[in-house]
Amino acid sequence: MGWIVAAAILGSLAGSGFQAKGEKYGVVDLSEVLSSSEFAKNQTDNLRTLSAQRQDILQFANTYPVFSTEQAQRFRELSIKAQPTGAEKAELEKLKGAIIAQDKKFKDLQTKAKPTPDEVAQLKEYNDRSQNMVKTIDRWAREFSDELQDMQDKLRGDTLDRVKQAVQDVGVKQGYSVVYVQDIVPYAANNITADSLKAMNAKR
Repeated sequence: MGWIVAAAILGSLAGSGFQAKGEKYGVVDLSEVLSSSEFAKNQTDNLRTLSAQRQDILQFANTYPVFSTEQAQRFRELSIKAQPTGAEKAELEKLKGAIIAQDKKFKDLQTKAKPTPDEVAQLKEYNDRSQNMVKTIDRWAREFSDELQDMQDKLRGDTLDRVKQAVQDVGVKQGYSVVYVQDIVPYAANNITADSLKAMNAKR
């Protein structure tokens, strides 16, 4: 395991691993604390919600790719807001309705036998918009992917920091000289995993 509690690293210097007189050693399953903590579960749920939101944005744009440049910009701005106001929600729904109507008109024009010159010009504009949106959607997908990866890395780091702090708090409180990671020491009489998880969940 690449990320080891600092106290556990010190444990590798203990030589034979036998508990010296007056020393108190413990062991913790970091994976269990990390994956089972309420903080980690909440952060995972938040990340999944964000990912689903981004997928919905891409799906809508793929389904109705007749955005003007201004519509695409505003659609993205409103769609990614974490806490949109009532007015912003209404604006987004109105914008989506307008885009859906444009897409329907585009499809109707594509099947019209004898379009007027104005309709031919409108058809060309919609075709140009669709081609431009292919590039826009591809860019959005890359940016969303990078965003989610950065957030995942940050959340993992934040969660791990909290886990380490919880283990340290329990170790100090219970008088341990060294706390080993369970991957290094598969068994020890003093397992503080449950107490560390409890301490982790107690933090807000």
